[in-house]
Amino acid sequence: MYAQNCSYTLHSPNGTIESPGYPYGYPNYANCTWVIVAAEHNRIQLVFQGFALEEDFDILSVYDGPPSPGNLRTRYSLC
Repeated sequence: MYAQNCSYTLHSPNGTIESPGYPYGYPNYANCTWVIVAAEHNRIQLVFQGFALEEDFDILSVYDGPPSPGNLRTRYSLC
């Protein structure tokens, strides 16, 4: 099985994050990471207009800093 890894970095004060191929399906086994960079002491606000997770496969995790258990802020899945 082939896993597609993708990585994006957002430096602007606002933007949109979309899965590869949006609004159509994304590749099977896609593993994507988006890094949002803000100036020190600034807050980042995430507003979800909508998202769909495939049961037993998809996970959406939000970290404050590098991905590690201590930085995990929330995780969504249908497992």
